[in-house]
Amino acid sequence: MKVALITNYWKESQGGGIRVYLQNLVQELTASGADVRVIFREGSDPAEVCIPTNQRLFAVRSLPALQDYRPDVISVHGGWHCLFPAIAYKLIRGCTVIQTFHTEPEEALTDRFRLFYRALLNRCDHVTFVSDRLRERTLEVWNLKFPKTEITYAGAPEVATATPEEVAAFREQFGIGDRRPVLLALGMTALKYKAEGLKRLIRAVNLLRDKYPEVILIATRRGVFSPEVEEFARAEGASGHVIFTGDIENTAVPLSLCDIYTHITLGDGLPIALLEAMAMAKPIVATPVAGIPEAIRDGENGILVPPEPAEIAGMIDYLIENPDLARRLGENAKRTVEERFTWQKSAAKFLTLFSDGQRV
Repeated sequence: MKVALITNYWKESQGGGIRVYLQNLVQELTASGADVRVIFREGSDPAEVCIPTNQRLFAVRSLPALQDYRPDVISVHGGWHCLFPAIAYKLIRGCTVIQTFHTEPEEALTDRFRLFYRALLNRCDHVTFVSDRLRERTLEVWNLKFPKTEITYAGAPEVATATPEEVAAFREQFGIGDRRPVLLALGMTALKYKAEGLKRLIRAVNLLRDKYPEVILIATRRGVFSPEVEEFARAEGASGHVIFTGDIENTAVPLSLCDIYTHITLGDGLPIALLEAMAMAKPIVATPVAGIPEAIRDGENGILVPPEPAEIAGMIDYLIENPDLARRLGENAKRTVEERFTWQKSAAKFLTLFSDGQRV
């Protein structure tokens, strides 16, 4: 089976969780025997097809790349500019088209664009979402009707290792030393609703300072909202308790040294960073928004808390004061991803949809 995957984000791009999702998915599809060609707009990979241009030109120039490859299936992971060439190719030569949505829509569509987008989506064999809540939210905000819909959960990234030397070097590089407790938030500066959640977490850290004067929050990734959040931390007087690392190569390093993983966001799909923390058996405090409750069951494999600083601080304090509970939650979280969120399961779901589309 020849599969063309069309996306905004590929290797060495700022795609965050989408990039990680696709790299792992392609790896598993290839291992299952599929021949996969990636057509992408942002990133770097000489083995695949990069079309680094604006959305309109990308939509036009992707069609010849598809005609050259002649796929049986086109798996789309982007907006209209990724879907348009897939549908055009389907009308010309015939193939299966699967559209996958990864992130929450932030604003309604104009009436004209809704009609255009609906016409494209109606030609898809399946439309999938990375969480059930994302499907609901997309329907609410965009007021669209979809053909057959499915949920295609991400898998947890393979647990990487971090050597004691790497952890020690990280502590020294960012001036963490032996400070405790250490909180961690991965990749929360690229989207507005994540950045707003990170601000509330910073306020929660401020509330913890009296009881835990050495508390530290590590916030990774250099995103478009990084300057805004860093200024917010300074204005809140929290600069001495928040470390902004920028982009890091191995997230296993801060995950290894953190005491609690915190995912405080006002929206999301089903964040891969959360699944990664679960896979490393970390106790988790997260907001019950988007697809997060589809992975975290409150009090069983993590703690779900409203996005209010006082309540966030209270739950972090509770886990610090109850290390046996924290350890049990982490162990249950690891068990959850092993049973429900693996890339093998994700790839198998896609392969089923690919075959179903071909039968139709």
